[in-house]
Amino acid sequence: MAQIRGMMASTLDGYAADNDGGVGFLDPFHDVDWGWQGFIAEIGTVVMGRKTYDHIWHLAPDWPYPGIPGIILGQPAPPLRGPVTTTTDLAALIPQLKSLDRDVWVVGGPALQAEFIARGALDRLQLCILPVLLGHGIPTFPPSATPPRQPQLHGITRLPKGMLLADYRFGDSGLGGRDR
Repeated sequence: MAQIRGMMASTLDGYAADNDGGVGFLDPFHDVDWGWQGFIAEIGTVVMGRKTYDHIWHLAPDWPYPGIPGIILGQPAPPLRGPVTTTTDLAALIPQLKSLDRDVWVVGGPALQAEFIARGALDRLQLCILPVLLGHGIPTFPPSATPPRQPQLHGITRLPKGMLLADYRFGDSGLGGRDR
């Protein structure tokens, strides 16, 4: 049975993007190895919203997750590019995702992550916290992210340039904030 996982970056003051949705604050940290290869090796499917799907084609000409199929929530403008399908029914999608053999990554911004959290469907959230203070922007956790289950800290990894990778589990007993 697959775990549904979130992985996203946040500024220290709790923003996932600037007011315009930009993430330029990530640029100084692109050279930090935070475990991407190990993370993506565990993923069998990616799920993203239409805005994220549309945005990825501005960043690169090819599907950024080779060998990994995607599911788009919403209806992107045709033609579809990449190994993707679409749906508008998140309630029906969640049990399908749970029945998969490999983990699922909810890609993208706070709105989609919050929807999975609010439905109690997110099993794990890895939050990369950057030592940046934006002062304003799109919150990492919008008010709709109120979970039926509170996350428990499973571990923290200290990374170069003052970054932290916090690993939270929903419904897990946690490890009391173990620091790695």
